[in-house]
Amino acid sequence: MIVFFDGACGLCDRAVRWLWDCTDVDVRFAPLQGITARKYVPEQFRTPPLNTLVVWEEGVVCFESDGLASVARRMPGLRGRMARALTLLLFRPLLNVGYRVIARNRHRWFGTTCRLVPDSARLLP
Repeated sequence: MIVFFDGACGLCDRAVRWLWDCTDVDVRFAPLQGITARKYVPEQFRTPPLNTLVVWEEGVVCFESDGLASVARRMPGLRGRMARALTLLLFRPLLNVGYRVIARNRHRWFGTTCRLVPDSARLLP
């Protein structure tokens, strides 16, 4: 699984750092502006404004709440159970609305700085 994120987003940076700690080593991360994204992510998701997290897993691309649900399935323990509960199909429409509101305002609320996660095989170019 590869989680693609906006490499110039403060909120995305925080989310990646949190997911880094909450997921297994087989979950990797790459900026939507990078060369890995050009290989796996359709252009419509790599063109600004970058308003969604994109998850690539075994040839399938997911975004918004579907992407969150894919990542939640890879999270062990209580955090994983809570994340999976939040992404149940019953809550998906509400989750997508909230996701879009946050995506539109994230630079204003969280800034545009991005401190890259530690150098590792989990961080792809």
